[in-house]
Amino acid sequence: MNTLKNCPKVLLQKILFTALIGIGCLLVGVAYYIFSRDAITLVLSGFVFVFSIARSAGVYITISKMKYEMVEGICIGVSSKPFRKYSTVKIMDDSGIETTLRLVKQTKVRIGFRYRFYFKHDERLSVGSEFFDAALTSDRFLGFEELGEFTAANKEPATSRSYATPQ
Repeated sequence: MNTLKNCPKVLLQKILFTALIGIGCLLVGVAYYIFSRDAITLVLSGFVFVFSIARSAGVYITISKMKYEMVEGICIGVSSKPFRKYSTVKIMDDSGIETTLRLVKQTKVRIGFRYRFYFKHDERLSVGSEFFDAALTSDRFLGFEELGEFTAANKEPATSRSYATPQ
């Protein structure tokens, strides 16, 4: 329980929302089964429930074992290519090191704002193809926090917001 108190809010939201999606699907499936006696919908909603609970448990295990990494910095560039499911985000940390991230297009980041991104920590496979590299790392992204607009005067964020991308 102490692990959950010290973990970032965005990761807790990911666990909660993933579990709630599964519970919601199960409730809808049960209600539809009672209404129409359709067993297939009940079984499929049961599968969604089981897999979402398993995914929530996987994220919980990742958090409890501290097997996630954090990338924090100022967004200096966002680009996306047509017909791709991801966009390329360039982040610069306080020491001036630039990092390129590939995130799903639904991740809305703005240039000039500070962010903290969370990823599962595992071996980074690289096959050399941009398409395959993005596909292999797509499950690593856990969520991100907007830390506010970057101000050069104090190098501190103005506000803090949390975001979780449901999967």
